Amino acid sequence: MEAADQIIDSDIYTAEQIASLLKCDKETAEARIRSGDLPGVKFGKSWVIPRQALLQCLNEMALSEAAQRKADLQGTRAAALEKGKTPAKAAAAPSPMLPTNERPRRRGQSRKPPELGGLLASHGMPC
Repeated sequence: MEAADQIIDSDIYTAEQIASLLKCDKETAEARIRSGDLPGVKFGKSWVIPRQALLQCLNEMALSEAAQRKADLQGTRAAALEKGKTPAKAAAAPSPMLPTNERPRRRGQSRKPPELGGLLASHGMPC
């Protein structure tokens, strides 16, 4: 636990420390740094990542991805409304535990009730 506290309190991180913080492989962390997804400066054969730059980058990524998810969800809802359908959440069936006014759906062929007049007459009973 002390090692994790030391990593968090550091002002400069290595790729290994970034991998430990983000719970990924060192190679994944280095690839994200090389591609520019995460900030970093190459010194010799290793990467150095300033703490403040990493936090700022992660904050920007989180806000951007959250905004994209929200826009995608709103776009899905808008498209469903244009087609005259209700969004998936609103169209979900009510819980079976809750009472509804709808009659239960029947499966297969519906049966007709027996003719009571013919049944009673066959047993010698007048209608």
